[in-house]
Amino acid sequence: MFGGTSNSIFGATPTVFGSGATQSNPNPMKDVEVVSPPDDSASCLAFSPAALSQDFLIAGSWDSNVRCWEVQQNGQTIPKAQQSHQGPVLDVAWSDDGSKVFTASCDKTVKMWDLNSNQMIQVAQHEAPVKTVHWIKAPNYSCVMTGSWDKTLKFWDTRMPNPMMTIDLRERCYCADVVYPMAIVGTAGRGLIVYQLEGQPQQFKPIESPLKYQHRCVSIFLDKKGEIGRASCRERV
Repeated sequence: MFGGTSNSIFGATPTVFGSGATQSNPNPMKDVEVVSPPDDSASCLAFSPAALSQDFLIAGSWDSNVRCWEVQQNGQTIPKAQQSHQGPVLDVAWSDDGSKVFTASCDKTVKMWDLNSNQMIQVAQHEAPVKTVHWIKAPNYSCVMTGSWDKTLKFWDTRMPNPMMTIDLRERCYCADVVYPMAIVGTAGRGLIVYQLEGQPQQFKPIESPLKYQHRCVSIFLDKKGEIGRASCRERV
């Protein structure tokens, strides 16, 4: 199931374009394939935060598993651990100190994976698949933000069974990003909503999308000057 590699269908086979000459360098960028990849499509990736002295990669996939690799300086990977959900894993997020990973799944739950103990517990629940998960570290609180196809955005204290706050999105959550003190959520119907996180989370303003198609990803620029990048199925900004 894991381990051995297989020949690419591209590799050094003749091309249908040009002269039909074989490809002399099939890997010009010197990419390194991850060891023991998921058995199904990977849906989300996240590298460990700078707080850790070593580099790790977390990936969630449609085989309902989340995996962790150590990434060495030469790009080679070492499989370290694996945990499971009861449905495809749609998003992953690290805690700021790198000790925990949060996983969102089609099984309607969010789990917290303690990497030191290799234990996983449920910390959030929705009424439909959970599409996004983010860790928020504010001066006066820390919490997990989850967005779901049940049309809600929820904020969770991982020590409590019920959410600290629930916000009605009116539409399904398809994508989100957090760079404190700002959060951005993309919903069905090309909706974009900005939230401010200082004090307690609250809506700041909706944004009229310039894109013609549904958003699939959104990102806040790290300079936090209010710039937002977003991409739809056929367009990008």
